[in-house]
Amino acid sequence: MIRFDHRLFACLLLGVWGLSGTVHAVAPASATAPHALRLAGGGISLDQAVQMAQARYGARVVRAETTREGDRVYYRLRLLSPDGRVFSVRVDAQTGSFQ
Repeated sequence: MIRFDHRLFACLLLGVWGLSGTVHAVAPASATAPHALRLAGGGISLDQAVQMAQARYGARVVRAETTREGDRVYYRLRLLSPDGRVFSVRVDAQTGSFQ
């Protein structure tokens, strides 16, 4: 089984988005989480969204994608529950709300 590394994914996003000029990431929020990227202007990082989803649903995030709709950024997370159920949630990157 391939294990998803959201830290690597976040670094790749920083490189791709940094070139496009659409979404900008800045330095890590804290020294304890050097891979946690914050969106410019506030919001939550992909790492924070993953942690929040795992805690809320008691499931493991196995895939994460970042999408845009207009001027909004969303994280689409695929989770695997302990009983083997796979489901997806969407997290608003600006507010941290689940949809």
